[in-house]
Amino acid sequence: MERDMLEFYKNALLGNATGKPLCEEYKQEWRACGDDKDKLMKFALRQQCLPYIFTLSYQGKGLSMEYLKSDFKDYINGAKTIYDADCVQGYTYQLNVDLKHDWTITTDVSAFMYCQDTMVTIPQCKCPVIYVGCKSDIHLALDGFNSIRVHLYDESRLVVEDADEESNVIVYRYSNDAKVECGRYCFADVREFKKDLRLQL
Repeated sequence: MERDMLEFYKNALLGNATGKPLCEEYKQEWRACGDDKDKLMKFALRQQCLPYIFTLSYQGKGLSMEYLKSDFKDYINGAKTIYDADCVQGYTYQLNVDLKHDWTITTDVSAFMYCQDTMVTIPQCKCPVIYVGCKSDIHLALDGFNSIRVHLYDESRLVVEDADEESNVIVYRYSNDAKVECGRYCFADVREFKKDLRLQL
């Protein structure tokens, strides 16, 4: 399984899938993490890093679902919260992989990879940033007075199932194959913006 990380690092260095090799600054930071999983997760969950990880993993040149669930099982799906990944003091982050049950977001930044038909609840008055990739299918239920930002990648799908009129959802869609839908009980202002995928690390 460790080959997943080595292959991912090699593909990043060579610029496979992105056309540009990893910049010197990020190369040094990645190397400095070594085998320290705390450092690797904090590095990976930066909001600038997540699109890169999603894209290479989706293309089969990054981290597989099996690898993440095996080697990082103590860090995903609520097992551990990461702090200050973007150097913003107090910000919290979680990575969710292949969730098999309903989920409630408790962090400022939540990333979802390889999740299918997953119902995600946003508690009242919470305003998280959500990243969805690797063919995930996420269904949102907003408890009220929420302001959500969603970054949607590859062939992933987002369905806003339940949301009150006082909430708003802005979705940045980075692929023509990504889908945004509203369910029967969605009364929120849902806005969708098509964005170019620019991977710069």
